Amino acid sequence: MNWTLALANETVVFPRSCSLIVVGETKEGSPFCYEDSFTLLKASAEDMTVTLDAASIHPLEKLHHVCFIEFSFREQGILYYALVDLLHLETKRNVCTLTLTAPLELKLSQKRRHPRIALPTRTPVTSRIVGVREQISHQNVAFTGQILDLSGGGMAFMTSTRVFCPLELELSFVLPGIAQKITVYGEIVRVAHFSSDAYRVAVRFHRVPDSTAALMEEYCSASGADS
Repeated sequence: MNWTLALANETVVFPRSCSLIVVGETKEGSPFCYEDSFTLLKASAEDMTVTLDAASIHPLEKLHHVCFIEFSFREQGILYYALVDLLHLETKRNVCTLTLTAPLELKLSQKRRHPRIALPTRTPVTSRIVGVREQISHQNVAFTGQILDLSGGGMAFMTSTRVFCPLELELSFVLPGIAQKITVYGEIVRVAHFSSDAYRVAVRFHRVPDSTAALMEEYCSASGADS
């Protein structure tokens, strides 16, 4: 949906609840991932203002560099979302106010499911947070993990980095016994505690080349037959 049209037909009204996903880096270069509900106070064709009542320490205090921000809201059960840029951040007392660029288009969410096949051996994976809900940003931040299971449609891996749905990842890994490096894109669909200091992250792939999907399916089928 066009943003100007959404304002004109009052799909976007004020004030209203909205959500922000903020991905960036800390001063130490570590991934910074934050998600919360904000209040959309006002908007125009060029920009919009959202606020958050924070605690004594505002939640974006450790944010040093912004990679991307997703703005989203629900209207009559439909989830609308878009990537936006940060224009200004201001904190007064316990209120955090962000001025954001207005999105050009609002996208609608889609959900798909894929079966999974267990991977018999944990394998290192390098992940880059490159966007959200299949929207790709020109900036990214990397972290590492260990693959737990895999299929042509998705994977689960363990990591000590806190991430959440629906961040978009670029995943690079080499399967045991196969020299070819595999790089795929996917969306985080589920995150659960794996241990006290680690998370189990489930990812759904999309736009995977047929040859790559076939390679992963054949590998997982062979591993399942050998187990």
